[in-house]
Amino acid sequence: MSRIWSLIALVAVLLLPSCAAPPGREAAPADRPPLPEIAPFEFSLTDQDGRPFVLSSLRGKVVLVFFGYTMCPDACPTTLSKLSSAYARLTPDERARVKTLYISVDPERDTPAVMKDHLTYFGVDAFGLTGPDAAVREVASKFGAHYERSPTPTAGGYTMSHTVSIFGLNATGRPARIIRYESSVDEVLADVRALLAEG
Repeated sequence: MSRIWSLIALVAVLLLPSCAAPPGREAAPADRPPLPEIAPFEFSLTDQDGRPFVLSSLRGKVVLVFFGYTMCPDACPTTLSKLSSAYARLTPDERARVKTLYISVDPERDTPAVMKDHLTYFGVDAFGLTGPDAAVREVASKFGAHYERSPTPTAGGYTMSHTVSIFGLNATGRPARIIRYESSVDEVLADVRALLAEG
C-alpha cells in the first residue's frame, strides 16, 4: 500500500505547476507524465440529481475525470467545449462507452442543481459531481490534482485555481492517460480512442 501512495505522490509532484498560475488555470507540464500502475480507483460523491454516485458503477466504460467549477471564467468552459466537440466526432458505439465526470472544486456554490443546469450547455455525457470539501479533496488527492481558493476578491466573490488536466481511466477503472489542457480537439479525440482501444 505504501508503494501505491508513493507512486501517486510522484504523479502529484509531476502535475504541480512550475510557477504561480492565474486563477482557474495551471501551468502546463512539459510533457505527459506517466501514470502509475495501481489498482482501480474507487470513490463516492453526489451526482447532479442529488443521488449517491460511486466510480465502480462505470466499470467497463472509459471515464474522463475533470476537476473544475461552474463559475470558472475560462479553463472549464474551454475544456467542456473541447470534450463536446470530441464527443460529437465519436461513433454512437464509441460514445456509449465513454463517460465524463465533472467534479466541482467549489462545493460551496456548486450544488447538485447548479451542476445539473450547467451541464445542459455542453454536449457531453457527464455526471456533475459534488460533495463536502473534505470528500472532494480526498478524491482529488487520488489523482494528484490540486485546487485552492484565490485570495483576490472578484465580482463573483472568488475564483478557484485548480488542475485543468483531464484524467483518463480505462475500462478496468485504472488511470491510463493524462489529457493536457493545451490538447486540440483532434488530440483529445485520439486520446479517447486510445483509451477505448485498451478494451
